[in-house]
Amino acid sequence: MGKRKRINTKEKSGFNSLTDLSLDELNRLQKSIPYAFQSKIQASLNSNNPEEIMKANLYLGEITPNSGRIQSVFFDPNDLSGNGKGFKDSKGILSFEILRRMGNIHIIRSIVNTRIEQIQNFLHFSEDDQKEGFTIRKKTSLFKESKKEISSAEKKKIEEIVEFLMNSGFNEKWDNIDDFQTFVRKIAFDSLTLDQLAFEVVRDKGWNIKKYRAVDASLIRFLDSVDPKQREQLEDYRFKGYLPRFCMTWDDQILINPTTKEPILYYPWELGFGIRNKSSDIRKNGYGTSELEILVDLITGVLWSIQYNMNNFSIGSTPKGFINVKNANISDSNMNEFRQAWSQMMAGVRNAKRTPVINGIDLEWIDLDKSNREMEYQEWAQFLVIMVCSVYRIDPSELGFSFKNQAQIFGQDGQKARLQHSREKGLKPILIFLENIITKYIVSEIDEDYEFVFTGIEVEDEETQVNLDKIKLESGMVSMQDIFKKYSGREFDSENDIILNQVYQQAQASKQQQEMFGSSVPGEMDEEGVPQDESENPFDKYKSIDNPIMTAAFDYIGKNFGK
Repeated sequence: MGKRKRINTKEKSGFNSLTDLSLDELNRLQKSIPYAFQSKIQASLNSNNPEEIMKANLYLGEITPNSGRIQSVFFDPNDLSGNGKGFKDSKGILSFEILRRMGNIHIIRSIVNTRIEQIQNFLHFSEDDQKEGFTIRKKTSLFKESKKEISSAEKKKIEEIVEFLMNSGFNEKWDNIDDFQTFVRKIAFDSLTLDQLAFEVVRDKGWNIKKYRAVDASLIRFLDSVDPKQREQLEDYRFKGYLPRFCMTWDDQILINPTTKEPILYYPWELGFGIRNKSSDIRKNGYGTSELEILVDLITGVLWSIQYNMNNFSIGSTPKGFINVKNANISDSNMNEFRQAWSQMMAGVRNAKRTPVINGIDLEWIDLDKSNREMEYQEWAQFLVIMVCSVYRIDPSELGFSFKNQAQIFGQDGQKARLQHSREKGLKPILIFLENIITKYIVSEIDEDYEFVFTGIEVEDEETQVNLDKIKLESGMVSMQDIFKKYSGREFDSENDIILNQVYQQAQASKQQQEMFGSSVPGEMDEEGVPQDESENPFDKYKSIDNPIMTAAFDYIGKNFGK
């Protein structure tokens, strides 16, 4: 038999054309199809046509029209073919390395450290919801109104969780570990500079959380599970139906654990991961947007301003003015002497902007200090500070900056209003973000019925709170006993506690009189609303509607002399 000619698919299409093939040919075809399919998929993924890329991912199962599954793409379609590295690159304006370096610039460091210090005030256990701190509480229904007393078993569980948090897990006393405050400082710094925080969650053989450690978030990347080659390799690590989600990188490669000789990969439950400024922009490849990316142009301006000012004092020779030599016939020796003195006295920081004086030469001083360049620099530097602070939503006064024209810049609300805005729009969102992260990856893994909550976030200043309580008390929304308990922290004892409130004392005195004399207590009203202790005014019969003066006079007499 001769060699069977190749099938012309244009002439014969469909499943029926395969019936003409022999068993050997079908067998060879069956073996070659997977390789041809993979080659076609790879070619489509490497295509510049987004439609081809989407079709390829349909076959890969990443995008499927089947009911009940998400069809959308969450990564850059032009990057779905993979980069061959095994992980997704950040598509931000700046790399994580540059963001790290920018985080050490003095103005950024000052802002971030100030926020971290404010967060630090909440990193201790508090039993008072009105005071700054944190607590562990049992999760409650959204519609649950009543607050039950904490049982002994719940108190014990809360103590265990708090101890676990404060010690970064179950550790020996002298282990080289970070405590809870140091841990939060690390992840908060990464979040405020990289918009990415990460910490490893270590588990024991029983799958229980054992400890946690902050890791360098700039080294964490999303694994690439779309590229067929990378996905095939990741399948070897599939566990409980999950593929690893993150990896640690160095020099643009996945790090290898020196002990296990395996790549450092993390399953979703092994790495606490958080992004504050999430976006639906698929061009971001799932990564966040750091405030420093928004401020890149302004930060450049800050650095240029600093460099310009430093050069002005170190290597610059710009004086407050210059000297004009008026002698046309000045000797070369005198001129050289002048030039030498000028160079010696104007070079270097210590002698910056000093003006030399040479005897025997007719000189003219020309002042250059009358320009407004210094004022312009101050205004420019002021503008940069304000803009950087505004992006981080922090008031410049919290960093120690003050401006002469603050009312013109910030409006008439005053510093108190600005600080309140900084707390509500800057500090509070970070605290809520950290709440969710700590609850999800640590507290709920100890006991899913409990959550981590910061206290004292919503507390207003004392004056505002007192005035609000006064209004509530006067309107009858709360009782005096409620106010007493709120500020004293205990129930009111009627025998030993004294409330120095006139209205409350009068009400108590009236109550005591009623108990002693029955219903006829002086000052009380009868059924018709007339005071029981007041008899009919004898001068009422002399009142005249037609004579208001006479009426007023008898009213006065009746009130003052009629009793």
